[in-house]
Amino acid sequence: MNRLNRWSVFAVCTVLALVWACATPMRTSFDRDPNADFTRYRTFAWVGPAPLARAKQGTVTGSFVSALDDQRLRRAVDRALQSRGYTLITDTEKADLVVAYSVGTEDKVRVHQTPSSMTVYPYPGRYRYGSWYTGSTVNVQQYTEGTLTLEVYDRRTEQAVWVGWASRRLSRKDDSQKIINEAVSKILSGFPRVPTVE
Repeated sequence: MNRLNRWSVFAVCTVLALVWACATPMRTSFDRDPNADFTRYRTFAWVGPAPLARAKQGTVTGSFVSALDDQRLRRAVDRALQSRGYTLITDTEKADLVVAYSVGTEDKVRVHQTPSSMTVYPYPGRYRYGSWYTGSTVNVQQYTEGTLTLEVYDRRTEQAVWVGWASRRLSRKDDSQKIINEAVSKILSGFPRVPTVE
């Protein structure tokens, strides 16, 4: 393979690696109390008018949630739980489940090292006595990762029965409505449905 083809392949691989790095998927997970009897839950309410803000270890800050994003998030959770058969009520004291959320951001650094090499032919003609050069390209990316955590409590026992979270790299170009809907949908995908009464 000649030098031009090697550099073309290297350039294409580098561009693909950068595109792949920018298109990071949302990571989600959830956990539930195995002793919680979800068959007796029918209603839910929100814990209070303001979101819970918790800080994790590291360089994490409790993020400010705008009034619009708070409304978007609550509506998305309401729709998701109602689609699973739960009824939203406003009186926290009468609800079976109480829902809370927290958001946070963390500044992160990603270092990616790409090996590179080339053969140098200092002599023209058919004598291919060359020297081999190796090195690497180091790419450092700083980014912010946002995390949304939903917590669902049994109102009567005041114990957490279900916790889910979504984490994703954030960008100023992000559509917050789209990200909130995706996060809530993925977080609550494993939430138990209200059993149907026959």
